[in-house]
Amino acid sequence: MKSLDSIQQALIEFFKQNTQEEWLTLREISAAIGVKHPQTTLNKLNQLVQLWYFIKDRYWYRLIKEEIVPEENDIFYLPIYWFAQCGNKGSAIVNEYSQEKMPVTMALIGTKNIGGCFFVRAKGNSMEPKIQDGDLVLIKQQDHYDINEYVFIMHNDLPKLKRIIKKDEKLMLESINRFFDDINIEPYDQTKIIGSVKRVIKSL
Repeated sequence: MKSLDSIQQALIEFFKQNTQEEWLTLREISAAIGVKHPQTTLNKLNQLVQLWYFIKDRYWYRLIKEEIVPEENDIFYLPIYWFAQCGNKGSAIVNEYSQEKMPVTMALIGTKNIGGCFFVRAKGNSMEPKIQDGDLVLIKQQDHYDINEYVFIMHNDLPKLKRIIKKDEKLMLESINRFFDDINIEPYDQTKIIGSVKRVIKSL
């Protein structure tokens, strides 16, 4: 895993120690950590968003991962986001940051590259037996996927765990459970791939 530079580390330490950072300007944060140009601070914060140390919501930047964990057996924490529908129906999600975090090790999730990794909690049974209601699903944030991978996808404002297939020259969202129909992806649909499924942790 690539080490963070001194400014990135300073930003993490600053946000750990300040609970009212959302009220500070970029100029004030820059002065506090010894950076001359606010644009540099902004660039570093956005880099940390990409590495999933921060999340940016409608309020400001929020710190979600405090430690750099290079060792395979050390414990670190990944955020758990929305319920992802494993069905063909459901209400639109509220796009808010979840305070819930999952303690894991690199050995457990099977990768040393934890940048952009997070969990979603499955809801529904259209992907049984692979993914069941209540399972925690590890997602690697990316906009591409392999043909056999399951993906976490936003489809018309609904988060879904599916596999994208092509049938009769049409793209479809495939369900594993044979009692559920596949979903057509129409040309006017709003569709965005959030990431690919890397591991499923079964609900007890």
